[in-house]
Amino acid sequence: MEIEDRKPKILMIGATHGDEPIGVRTLCDLAGRTDGFDWTIGNPPAFRLGSREFQGNLNRSAPGDARSSQYAERRAAEILASAENYDWCIDLHGTSAYTGIFVIITNLTRDNLRLAARLDISRIVYWPSISPELKGPLSERFPCGLEIECGPKSMPLVEARLTDILERFVRDKTETMDDEETLRILGGRELYEVDGVLKGPIEGLEDFVTIADGTDRVPLLVGQYADQGITCYMMHRVRPAKWW
Repeated sequence: MEIEDRKPKILMIGATHGDEPIGVRTLCDLAGRTDGFDWTIGNPPAFRLGSREFQGNLNRSAPGDARSSQYAERRAAEILASAENYDWCIDLHGTSAYTGIFVIITNLTRDNLRLAARLDISRIVYWPSISPELKGPLSERFPCGLEIECGPKSMPLVEARLTDILERFVRDKTETMDDEETLRILGGRELYEVDGVLKGPIEGLEDFVTIADGTDRVPLLVGQYADQGITCYMMHRVRPAKWW
């Protein structure tokens, strides 16, 4: 008797930052279109308040602490314990920057690259923990998982595009993908690696547009961290072989 392939279990998270409701709206819409995945609101108190944080930054709190007095620490521990029951975890984020939709990988493994390749998203960013501000994202601790960043988060067309991407991903989740197919897909994507920050007022910077100074540096999230004295994060293009 032929044994049916086990369908991967998927967990999606919206509003890890409470002022990024695009993930929750998308997941509510997606749940009305298809099943085959579970989802949760990352930070319910922050989401209700419309604030980025509540008793700490949830996406800077991994691995968390179930006994902490801080909600974000407790919630991080709770989400990561739940994530152990899933094959794939996807954390949805939103920005006011005109970035479009791109993948963020915080833990560079082949399984996470395969997951990124399954998503119909042309830009993939590897974002290692290069500064204290980046320590502790939830996705860094998922057994297999990543983040999707969307911008502008208030634009209906971006939200509709995200919903379509995730619907196809859930629908096609049982299709196999070997190393050769993964590398073929990644070879057709734009791959970037974050390698630092840019500080100080610099005019004319655009997300994902190479700076015309001969360095081949590429800005990311221009103006989004100005309150921390950061003009933008900086990246460089890479080939799949470097990560594989």
